[in-house]
Amino acid sequence: MSDPANTWPHCVISLDAGWDVVADAQHANPEYANELARLATRHGAIWRTEDFDVPLDELLRRNEARPRADHVPEEYIRSSWKRFHHVMFRPLNPEDPNGNLLKRMIADLYVRVTPVRGESDVFACNFTREAFLEGRWNTRTINARGL
Repeated sequence: MSDPANTWPHCVISLDAGWDVVADAQHANPEYANELARLATRHGAIWRTEDFDVPLDELLRRNEARPRADHVPEEYIRSSWKRFHHVMFRPLNPEDPNGNLLKRMIADLYVRVTPVRGESDVFACNFTREAFLEGRWNTRTINARGL
């Protein structure tokens, strides 16, 4: 995996420290974006992506308005847009673990998920003792009270 913006180590350090992270680089390559999503999941972080569907001509216009030192080569913008635009703007896959609350709960180290006896699709989610003692409160641990 290529990390042209050197984002990876900064995300790891920040997530390890319990901070919120915003990776504001392009990350148009789905493989790289998926790696960042898996990193967030391993740290029990909720993650989301914000994609801005900007027409190619607008991207080129904005690039021209930048100071010369900040210009991105036009061919790079054109090739990236052509290569990634069709994969970035698509509906979420229902199997995406970040689109499924149960999978997000299971992935959180501070949430215990147990099947309810006699039920095939009902689960109890409770925050762990560590979450309580270490103050590991996030959206999932706060809501994991027998949900």
